Amino acid sequence: MVKAQELSRKYATAVFSQALEKWFAALNSVQEKLATNPALFQELGDTSRSFEERKQALDAVLPDTSDQYVKNFFYLMLKEGNLDILPDVIAQLNWMAKGGPQVQVARVTTAIELSDSEKEQFRQKLRQKYGEGLEFQFNIDASIVGGVVVQVGDKIIDGSVATRLESMSNLLGVTS
Repeated sequence: MVKAQELSRKYATAVFSQALEKWFAALNSVQEKLATNPALFQELGDTSRSFEERKQALDAVLPDTSDQYVKNFFYLMLKEGNLDILPDVIAQLNWMAKGGPQVQVARVTTAIELSDSEKEQFRQKLRQKYGEGLEFQFNIDASIVGGVVVQVGDKIIDGSVATRLESMSNLLGVTS
C-alpha cells in the first residue's frame, strides 16, 4: 500500500509540475508582451471596441501552444477588464506553487466502514496533531484486514493488521 502511494505521488507531482510549467509559460509570455507594448495593453482595455476585436488582438499575443483552458482564462480576464492584475496573478500562483495555502488531505483507510462518531474522533485527533487545515477522506480497503492506515501528506501511520502480520512473518522468516 505504501509503495503504491509513493508511486502515485511521483506521478501526481509530474502532472502538477507540467501543468504549472504550461501555465507559467503562458502567463509570463503574455505579461512580457503587454509590459513591452503599452499600445497593445491600451487597445485590449479599450471597451469602446467590441469584445471580439479585443479578443482577436489578445489571440495574437497568446503562445501558439495555448490550450483552450489557457485561452479561456485570458478571455475571462479580458472580458472582466482584469489584465492589469496579471502580474499579481503570476505572483499569487508562484506563491501557491511554493507551498502557499497548504490544505492537506488526511486519508483514513479501514477494513470496515467507520461510524460517524469514529470518523469525528479521527478528525479531532488528527487536527490536534496536524492542525486545522485538514480535509478528510475516509476509505474502505478490506485487504488491510483490520486496524487503520492514516496518511497525511508524506507521513503514513500504518496500524493495519495486514502490515503487522507481514512484519511478523518477516521476523519469523516465513515466506508466502
